Amino acid sequence: MTASVVAPAAPSTRAIPRPTPPAPGSAPPAANRPDTPSPRRRSSVPTRLRAATGVVLALVAGLLAALVVGVAAARDNLHTIGSGTAPQAATAADLYYALADMDAQVANVLLIGHDEQIGNKQSALRQLRQDRAAVTAALQTLLDRGLDLAGEGTARRLLADLATYDALTAQARFADDLVLERPVARPPANATGFYLSATALMHQDLLPAADLLGRTAENGLADSADDGRSTARAAALAIVAFGGAAVLALLVVQVRITRRFRRVFNPFLVAATVLVAVLTGLGASLLLDHGDRVRDAKAEAFDPFAALARTRAVASDANADESRYLMLPERAGHYRAQFNEKAALLVPTSTEPGLAARLAAFRRDDAALVAAVESGRRDAAVGMATNVGRGNLAFEFYDYQSVLDSTAKSHHDDFTGRIDAGRDALAGWRWAPPLVLGVGVLLVLAGVRPRLREYR
Repeated sequence: MTASVVAPAAPSTRAIPRPTPPAPGSAPPAANRPDTPSPRRRSSVPTRLRAATGVVLALVAGLLAALVVGVAAARDNLHTIGSGTAPQAATAADLYYALADMDAQVANVLLIGHDEQIGNKQSALRQLRQDRAAVTAALQTLLDRGLDLAGEGTARRLLADLATYDALTAQARFADDLVLERPVARPPANATGFYLSATALMHQDLLPAADLLGRTAENGLADSADDGRSTARAAALAIVAFGGAAVLALLVVQVRITRRFRRVFNPFLVAATVLVAVLTGLGASLLLDHGDRVRDAKAEAFDPFAALARTRAVASDANADESRYLMLPERAGHYRAQFNEKAALLVPTSTEPGLAARLAAFRRDDAALVAAVESGRRDAAVGMATNVGRGNLAFEFYDYQSVLDSTAKSHHDDFTGRIDAGRDALAGWRWAPPLVLGVGVLLVLAGVRPRLREYR
């Protein structure tokens, strides 16, 4: 038996499709290009770039706001100090001095009496009129500058008490003028009675009220200086925070563009980074300097002025005690104690070289005046106290007061100059931050826009 043989199947005549070669010049399929980003990846690159640019612009806007607000606050602070609290304190110091000197001149007028050969009564009367005008001007200035309710009440009570003081001193002078023949330095009893009431009102009400106005204004100045320094430091911190963050964001954008687009650097972004960094440093330094400038102006210029202004008033009141000592011998011990107490406060508070020497001369002549009284030479003592001639107590006191006044004025001028210098330092910063940061924004946009166009 033979095995059957199965014939092999005939080959299929159906053609197997062959891949179509790519057309000349066409790009290979995406599957064959592993470095080509997917559509999602291509869309995420410009999105991230736009987001990063938005962050940069937001930080630049924050930097601009911090600069504008900080500079505006510094300018307002200087205006408050230079046109508000400091002038109020200075005016109150002038008021305090004018009141003290006015009382001293009334005492001199009564001490001299009718004998022009002993003392210069006309000079005392002229100074009395000047002091009274200065008091009126100082009070009007304080009221015009806008005192708070408590300060305005104090000023108006002072005006009312001043009217009473004027009436009492006018009665004292009138009572003295009625008695043509009287002993030297001994006005009639009713004249001294009116004057004692007037000087008590001066020391119990008028001078304390003026001192309260001055110290309140000085406290306001101190508060303004502290607030200005604190605000300036906070603004400088905000500037550093926003500016530093903006610089960091610009650097991140620069690095990403360098890596993604294979550029060495982007000149527009580099320029924008430099502008923001420089403005941040200058703005923060400016405001920190403002805070220190205000603090130093108060501590190194205004405080010495205020101390010397108060010393000038105390000296005038001490000089009045000398006149009262001569005019009221029954109360001589009281007025000598008052003089010594006030004279102890006249220790030089300034480095002015001539101040200590003139104070020593004044104290030396005071001792000579007491010696003249104790030796029975009252006429000579009155002449020493009221006749402004070289070698007399009145001359030495005038010389001492002149140095006090000029030294105080130099400190006040120094303070004013420092405040003006602070205003000048801030002058260009109204327009500089918007202008510089506006240029920086344009540079950022100019640096980013070409990269975004590559994805259109």
